Amino acid sequence: MFKIENFIRILSAMYMAQDNEARRVATMEVLKAEDQMNSDEMLQIGMGLLRVSDHGAAVQAYGAVLLRHAVASGCLAAEKVPCGDIMMWYFNEPSLGRLLCGDLVDLITECMIYEWPERYTHLMEELCPTQSQLSKQPRKLRLLCALVVRFMDPHFGNVPVSRMKKLKSALSSCSRVILVEVIQALFDLYTAAGGEGSHQLAENSLELIVDCLTITVHVASSLAISQWWELGLGNALSVLVRWLPVAQEALAATAALLRCDGVSTATETTMNQQLLALVAAVLDCVEAYVMEVNYGILEEIMDLLLDLPDSIVQAVVAPVSQSCLVVLRVPSIYLATSVCHLLKRLGDAAFAHVSPLELMVRFASLIPKNKFHPEFGTDDEGKRLSEQQYGSIEPFERGFAEFRSLAGHLLTSLARIYPVVSNQFILQLLTTLCDGRGTLADPRTQSGFVTQQSLTFREWEATQFLLSHLSESFKYSSDYVSQTIAALIAKHTEDMVLCPVYLNMLSSFWSCKDDAALGVWDGTLNIIFSCLLHRHKDQYDVDEMSARKRAVTLLVTASSQHAARFVDLCEPFMKRIEQLLMMPSTTPHERTFLYETMAALTSVLPEDEGLHRLQSFFTPIVKMLIQRVQSLDQMKFNSIIVAQGSDLQNERNMLRDSVVIVAGVMRRCKTSPYLVESSTELTPYIVRLMEFIHGLRADQLPPEYACILEMDGGVREQYLPGRSRKSVPRQSNKEKARMALMDLRMSLYQVVGSLSTFLPSEALRGMLQMLTSSAELLPTHTMRSLIVHCVFPIGTSHTDLIANILPICGVFFARVARRVSARPEDEIIDTKQLFYFSKDIFTFMRQNILEKNLLSGNVPLTNLVIEVALSILESGSNVYDAPRFINATVDLSRSGCSGNSAMEAQVEEFAVLAFGRMLEFSVRADDAVLSFKDRERLVFFLSDTYVDRYPTYTAALYSRFSRDQINALHTELVMTSRFDTKRRRFKEFVLQEAAKNTRIS
Repeated sequence: MFKIENFIRILSAMYMAQDNEARRVATMEVLKAEDQMNSDEMLQIGMGLLRVSDHGAAVQAYGAVLLRHAVASGCLAAEKVPCGDIMMWYFNEPSLGRLLCGDLVDLITECMIYEWPERYTHLMEELCPTQSQLSKQPRKLRLLCALVVRFMDPHFGNVPVSRMKKLKSALSSCSRVILVEVIQALFDLYTAAGGEGSHQLAENSLELIVDCLTITVHVASSLAISQWWELGLGNALSVLVRWLPVAQEALAATAALLRCDGVSTATETTMNQQLLALVAAVLDCVEAYVMEVNYGILEEIMDLLLDLPDSIVQAVVAPVSQSCLVVLRVPSIYLATSVCHLLKRLGDAAFAHVSPLELMVRFASLIPKNKFHPEFGTDDEGKRLSEQQYGSIEPFERGFAEFRSLAGHLLTSLARIYPVVSNQFILQLLTTLCDGRGTLADPRTQSGFVTQQSLTFREWEATQFLLSHLSESFKYSSDYVSQTIAALIAKHTEDMVLCPVYLNMLSSFWSCKDDAALGVWDGTLNIIFSCLLHRHKDQYDVDEMSARKRAVTLLVTASSQHAARFVDLCEPFMKRIEQLLMMPSTTPHERTFLYETMAALTSVLPEDEGLHRLQSFFTPIVKMLIQRVQSLDQMKFNSIIVAQGSDLQNERNMLRDSVVIVAGVMRRCKTSPYLVESSTELTPYIVRLMEFIHGLRADQLPPEYACILEMDGGVREQYLPGRSRKSVPRQSNKEKARMALMDLRMSLYQVVGSLSTFLPSEALRGMLQMLTSSAELLPTHTMRSLIVHCVFPIGTSHTDLIANILPICGVFFARVARRVSARPEDEIIDTKQLFYFSKDIFTFMRQNILEKNLLSGNVPLTNLVIEVALSILESGSNVYDAPRFINATVDLSRSGCSGNSAMEAQVEEFAVLAFGRMLEFSVRADDAVLSFKDRERLVFFLSDTYVDRYPTYTAALYSRFSRDQINALHTELVMTSRFDTKRRRFKEFVLQEAAKNTRIS
């Protein structure tokens, strides 16, 4: 028999221990003593401890702990505990301390799980009778709260589900009475504190209110929404969310109720005005919380609104929209992002209830980059909030990018609905835009331009962002546009860092509906030409190069997309282009863009004039290219690419520029007899150049130039985590050779892709055979360019050649599966490249095969598509998309063969073989190829497929598992009724086999 005195001694030692080790030893001794007790000893010692008060509060409270442990573990029946006496003692003994009261509540709650309502039938009559005045009986309220929370808890612990259902049912029958008394207690506490005008609570009142709100949330969720207002709950919460001392707690309770199942499934027919009134009451508090800088409550409100179903949010569109506008006063990107999500959900209806001009102003104050950056932000309050809400730089930058994307979408919609207001706001933006020369405080580049970290650049970039989205209004209204253009022209800058931003602002006016009358094209394109005529301070300055590149690419955009709108200006513009072509300051890269611009302009000229213009520059280029290629062999071509001399460098530039210009012309010009004739004449020389490019071998080049066949270092950087591409102002000879080779290769691929639109299939089939043999050893980045820009366009134009194209992809990925990367960073880069390449292949097959229904009745093509997808899967390049694509292919092919039993049998055979290979890969693949996470994903997918289509894929198991294993698996699957359990069992079956293979390897 364990004596209570000994147990008290052990407990005292545990609580009085001065160091962790002594406390640990004493704790283990207490637990050991508990294990040695029988039920009678536990009851006797537990009750004895509760009666002892001279050994400290902790020892006395442990009596309740011991009894609760005994009941919870099943060692002591709850009916043996004198729960009624303990409850009366808890209610009526004023000397009980807080610790003991808490443990008594836990003990009573544990006992009532098994006692109520069958044996202890009068529990609720004792706790919550009518007119119980709970506000004056905090201990009863605390116990009631604990009981309600435990009885309604969805996480049952060691309590059987059947028992918890009885408790919930019994509690639900008392819900109305409990709710009435708790609401009355809330009213009493509110009145006692002084009502709406009070800002402080009496001691312990907050804890009582929190208990009341907790009970309310748990009990009300079991009642119909209509009953909330019958009992006064809606009015109570509407008052409490405005009462500052408990606003956050009341809002949390309101949010919990508005997230309950009854509300989340509400429709327009089941919603009542009281429910909407509760939402409106929450929204009415927003402005007060903004004024009080209570951002925590604002976050809670925005999260609640985002969680509410569309039916409710749409029903209170006016107050939600107005609240969103108020929240945008807060310098918080986090809150602004929530606002954007809400406004996007509301759609155009939201803008009818807010001032469009004020909304534009609010967004404009939040748009500038780095204004609220947690490290170097310039707005102190916004910077502090970014630190609190995002924690570090990376999450903030992701959040800011998301905010800008959403804000841009909303600004575009706003401009479409209120075009005149938008135009007026744009005019104000440009009129007040700071001087493009910058300020003395702005940091500068070596050439004297403002840097991108300067306040001047930040303001210009933000204005350009706003203009790019608000310019949607130019399509609908010409009000203020002429003044706006004049204001922008007045801001013309010679700062080369600001110049690309300025040019982008100019291009925003190209959507004007009255562009000709307003002189949009003459004004904007003249500025672009003047930028290109601007003399370099330093031709290698990265900012000058960037500005000129933006100018020339905008010329291409204008001529290719908008030339028909300024056809009367084509002649003078072409003369200016010819002037630029002759200028020594025009770089070869710019020259190719200018030729592309001219080619695009010829497409909108009258037919004869356009043909004459095109012939005047394209025929000489074609002849020049043919002449150069005729005299080339592989060794000479290698020398030209390396170009270790000025003559060879000029030859390389001429060769590259000629091919780039041909690609640009074919990209921008409409197909005509002249273009077909010239291209046909050029085709054998293009093919020959392709052979030379694919024939380049590192061992045939000077040792220092062998690296030009590899990917550019700047591009490689983009594939590594946390890296980005950096501009390099000056290039070495090796880099120039690499860039020339890359430009030449890409342009050749584009030319061949364009040729496919009018060359016959037979000619292209021979070209594909040549590419297949010459591309065998190409690195991944080159192979991807070849396939995407050259081979896929051929397949798009000639669907009969797709069967020749797919094996090229399959062979490449099969070779990749056997390749080993030399360095860890190479593994990362290759993995990302192959993933993006696989995405390109799946997109091509989906758009050109599946969506065009080419699989219908075409079993060989089905086999090819499945084989390519399997080769991608088995290389580990794209484990997520490949199996899903295979399933989609099989399903589509099955439907296309319905009625033809022979074809159906072949498709089924392919499907089983494909499933078997996927299963084999999931089991046998090395961890380096298939990570644990990807293996689980794949096996989960296979489990889903196997169970869903059982017994279709049963045959795939017999070559990989023993018959006994398979029979045991099928028996378990049959005996299980739930689909998810069947799926989980199959997954475990496969993963166990995979684990065995991993251990063996």
